[in-house]
Amino acid sequence: MKKLMSGLILVILFTNLVAQSNSPKYELRGAWIATVANIDWPSANTLTVNEQYLELTRMLNALDKAGINTVFFQIRTECDAFYQSDFEPWSYWLTGQQGKAPEPFYDPLELVINEAHSRGMEFHAWFNPYRAERKTGLYESASDHVVNTHPEWILRFDEYKMLDPGNPDARRHILNVMKDVLIRYDVDGIHFDDYFYPYTPKISDEDSLTFVNFSRGFDDIDAWRRDNINQLMREIYEVINTEKPHVKFGISPFGIVKNEYAGTNGFNSYDVLYCDPLTWLDEKTVDYVLPQLYWELDHELAPYKNLLPWWASVTEERHLYVGHYSSKMFAENYRGSYNEIGKQIMLNRSTPNVKGSVYFSAKSISQNWSGFADTLINNYYKNPALPPLMEWKDNIPPEKPLNLSIDLSGEYIIIDWDTPDISAFGEYPYYYIIYRFKEGEAIDLSANGNIVHKTIDGETIFVETRSALNRGSYLYIVTALDRLHNESEPAAKEFILK
Repeated sequence: MKKLMSGLILVILFTNLVAQSNSPKYELRGAWIATVANIDWPSANTLTVNEQYLELTRMLNALDKAGINTVFFQIRTECDAFYQSDFEPWSYWLTGQQGKAPEPFYDPLELVINEAHSRGMEFHAWFNPYRAERKTGLYESASDHVVNTHPEWILRFDEYKMLDPGNPDARRHILNVMKDVLIRYDVDGIHFDDYFYPYTPKISDEDSLTFVNFSRGFDDIDAWRRDNINQLMREIYEVINTEKPHVKFGISPFGIVKNEYAGTNGFNSYDVLYCDPLTWLDEKTVDYVLPQLYWELDHELAPYKNLLPWWASVTEERHLYVGHYSSKMFAENYRGSYNEIGKQIMLNRSTPNVKGSVYFSAKSISQNWSGFADTLINNYYKNPALPPLMEWKDNIPPEKPLNLSIDLSGEYIIIDWDTPDISAFGEYPYYYIIYRFKEGEAIDLSANGNIVHKTIDGETIFVETRSALNRGSYLYIVTALDRLHNESEPAAKEFILK
């Protein structure tokens, strides 16, 4: 036991070291849960409320088991809502009729947040900011849908309709929708996808009148269009930092900005979607970017191995997570290697500034397509990980746990402690982590191999069965963490199992 106690001196020295590249302690491991077109949940808009609940909990259980620590849940698909909203109607994809509430009534957003948090996952509310109708006439829009109440805010393209990014009233509406969710729900993040101006057809003169009326001093309509997007991001970031500064804001842009940046030869989102992530990063109006790098390492037109280092080079002061197309690369008819994403994960871990991975979409994991969930569990996500720290939002850890004690009661080992005093940042711990070290093991809190439990809801007790351990000496360490995962100094206690 002396070896363990002498090793404790090293704990604080190791706590803030960079995690091991093969399994980082701080790594975002996410999944997009897409609701539009019933991609992930609910699997059909005809399910009963009970069927929706069972399907959702099974999906979250599977994601949790696979090591996912963050869910990006789509709550707004076509200027609609997967929650009780005073601004927009209930989604067609939830109940089969836009504007119709679930029967019996429940709030899916509240449910998913609670279910995610009960599993120790972060919840990011995913909004499609501008899309109003994916395909005109696919279903009947509600009378209070924006295409009916404010047609002057709408840009029309063949069978596609969207809110006009250059219209200040439309922008204010998006801001109000987001702010409503931010204030009323306990979200950890606000997340936007990359549907800005249309992929196809490319916008031509559909917004020419808007440009005349609201040019804001711009002479170049392309620069104005990019700034329309950027202006919304600035305003959203300001609202988040005013109302709930612990909430993260991030965007998932198309993986190619300009072909000249990373030597690609694909779709140019800067000139078609008017996607300008370099400005978001330069102005620090996002906390993370999550580019959709949906191609293979050696793809002919858009090689992952070229795009990843470029994105890493421009994200030094904000987080970079990578979007992987797991639904393609683990589909039964995929012609490439099922090792592709595993290789990408390892390249991420060996590339500076890359903070994690997010998979599109969740069902590739929850349904274990081609063994994808097994691959994560047995190889890459065998040990738990925490979402990465965002020092610019909060870098002050909680105080350490008090009065740590360990008792043997029959077949159970009971580890409990007291809540510490409030921190200098004005916070109590959000959760706790319990580490367990055998005699002779190096005590290294920068790694995640010795984490045995993570509490939820500020619980201050952990119970494990005696049969889980062999006889011998152990050191238990408990640390307190805040909502942004800053970790306290350790509280430690010896335990000998005879």
